[in-house]
Amino acid sequence: MKIYPKEVKAKIFLHRRISSDYFRLQLACPEIGRLARPGQFLMLRVNELQDPFLRRPFSFSRIFPPREKKRNPMDEGGVEICYQTVGRGTLLMTRLQEGQRLDLLGPLGNGFWPEEGCTRVILVGGGIGVPPLLTWAQELKKKRPGKKKFTRAPEMTFLIGGKDKEKILGVGECRRWGIEAQVATEDGSLGAKGVVTDLLEKELMTGRHEATAIYACGPNPMLARVAQVTDQFDLPCQVSLESRMACGVGACLGCTVKFREGVPPGENQEGQSAPERANSFAAAEGEERTTREGVIPVISEAPPFRYARVCKEGPVFDARKIFWD
Repeated sequence: MKIYPKEVKAKIFLHRRISSDYFRLQLACPEIGRLARPGQFLMLRVNELQDPFLRRPFSFSRIFPPREKKRNPMDEGGVEICYQTVGRGTLLMTRLQEGQRLDLLGPLGNGFWPEEGCTRVILVGGGIGVPPLLTWAQELKKKRPGKKKFTRAPEMTFLIGGKDKEKILGVGECRRWGIEAQVATEDGSLGAKGVVTDLLEKELMTGRHEATAIYACGPNPMLARVAQVTDQFDLPCQVSLESRMACGVGACLGCTVKFREGVPPGENQEGQSAPERANSFAAAEGEERTTREGVIPVISEAPPFRYARVCKEGPVFDARKIFWD
């Protein structure tokens, strides 16, 4: 069943500073709370003055579906977002008051999906990219109906990175939920000194990784490195892309990403590489395409691609489908 986004006036239930420039915003909105899925997002209008004119996109850091027992407005249904003050729009958001109403559009986009046969999950988050993965971790911890009554939740490891200890989120939640958490900071103020992808490489190099799936969210350079590492180990990897967008519904084409289509680079539909195609063609013609060095090298054709809209087809993608420039 196709789910259409709702435009609603949500009431601010809670607004708290959780770090030097990170804030948590809980919004009572049953229409969105009952439909939202981990990895999706909403578009938020900062104020009614049309300044800033455009809505801002925010991924869900927590989802509150409606409950039978109603003790507070969030039990009716709602969502939580985490944001970082990085510009004028988010700076204005810090002035929002509890009880105030905000214009929201959501849920939007496509979220995470479970990988078939996966018994272990590694979550890789950088900075403000950690909260969306916490929502997915909560979802994965739920037991699901299976052939033998209920299937077990996968084993989880959460790798968390940031510039310094003030940029580290989610450690407390991991402890409460019984999820192993490893931390890396660039200045070494908390956990290992380095970047979060160092933790991922170490985890895959030194530990078991059979039936393992990777989920990542953070800055695009971090995601590109995650994709490279997981490709070396031939592991499924999903990434949630951060992208500037004006509309959130695919109309403006302002959030496109280069998306790989068809067969892997250098292969055709029959699974032959470009040099193999050249050699087989030459053999069919009765020619021997050789030089003093051997077979003439053939430059493989560029793999087919198109531009995918992050807001409509993402923000979660198979990492192998993205061209990382």
